[in-house]
Amino acid sequence: MKVFESYGIAAKKAPNRLVAQAMETNSAGKGGTVSRAVIERCRWLARGNWGMVFVEAVSITGDCLARRHSLILNKKNLTGFKRLVESFRRENGDGLLLFQLTHPGRFSGDFSSKIKAYADDVHDIPVASTHELHAIRDAFLEAVGLAEEAGADGVDIKACHGYLGGELLRPLNQRLDAYGCTPKNRARLIAEVIRASVKSYPDMIVGTRISLYEGIRGGCGTRGPHEIIEDLDDIMEVLGHIASAGAHFFNVSAGIPTLTPRLTRPLENDQVHMFHHFRYASTVKHCCPTVAVIGSAYSAAREYALAWAEENIGKEYVDLAGFGRQSLADPLFPRKLADSPEVIDYCTLCGGCSRLLRDQKRVYCTTYAKGRERRFSLVPDRCK
Repeated sequence: MKVFESYGIAAKKAPNRLVAQAMETNSAGKGGTVSRAVIERCRWLARGNWGMVFVEAVSITGDCLARRHSLILNKKNLTGFKRLVESFRRENGDGLLLFQLTHPGRFSGDFSSKIKAYADDVHDIPVASTHELHAIRDAFLEAVGLAEEAGADGVDIKACHGYLGGELLRPLNQRLDAYGCTPKNRARLIAEVIRASVKSYPDMIVGTRISLYEGIRGGCGTRGPHEIIEDLDDIMEVLGHIASAGAHFFNVSAGIPTLTPRLTRPLENDQVHMFHHFRYASTVKHCCPTVAVIGSAYSAAREYALAWAEENIGKEYVDLAGFGRQSLADPLFPRKLADSPEVIDYCTLCGGCSRLLRDQKRVYCTTYAKGRERRFSLVPDRCK
């Protein structure tokens, strides 16, 4: 099957096409350190034989945090991230481990500083100055270097779901400096980080996760700052500049969870939104054929996910299939698919994990987490 074939990306190779997406679990230790809970989640994913695993949104700064217990990648916390990578490698020497690096921007919590990419009618959040954007760019670059030092296989420069990187990409971004108005300028910060990272760390996989259509006026996937109708020409021009900077992958998502949650996380009885995700990913692949494309929303397909992933990869709509909620429901998902599909814990799409995240609580699968050790101990030997 295509999903179990290896896939070469940059200078590395994923053992299969199944990807554990970055899922925020709000479970870091004091000061954004790597906690036992973070390491245990990573170990379970390693045991699951995912081709690629993205460590949840890792903040590049301690000043702006979306979660009270966000991971923070800095020199002080580097030893913990090294342990995280080592624990993954002990369980799985073949899978690729990447860090998703983020700056939450206006979505920082009330307990933290907030900043936004452009002026709007929200007057209590300051607009980032050109100097501040330069500092944020440099902080991303420093974090990439720390990720490489920690032993990660690569990084995802987060530009989706309403965070600062995604804000910059929108037609709404009408800044008058080098980071606004035109598609090239709106892509500039992400492109600068990727270009410098690829040059400085040639063995690293470097890419970005984007929301191709956000479902808001002037958002990504519209034609201009006053438009709401989906028109992908503008965002594809933006992605073209990022691809030209040397991006190895685009991890394609949609929507903004706090504003357009159904677009980001389709439900089981809402296949149309899942099909939109498939279309978004195939559009990116068609326009950027040399860049690896990771598709999203496969968790919504539940027991049909494998068939959809197989079809989309086979038709070259995507290169890899991403799973978010399903990786929480059953971190052993790929291993079970290969050896014992009858014992898979399929995500029920209940939204429990999202509610925990919204309430600033530690995130876990509210359906299956309790008794996981017992249930996994009953998995047939061929799956262990």
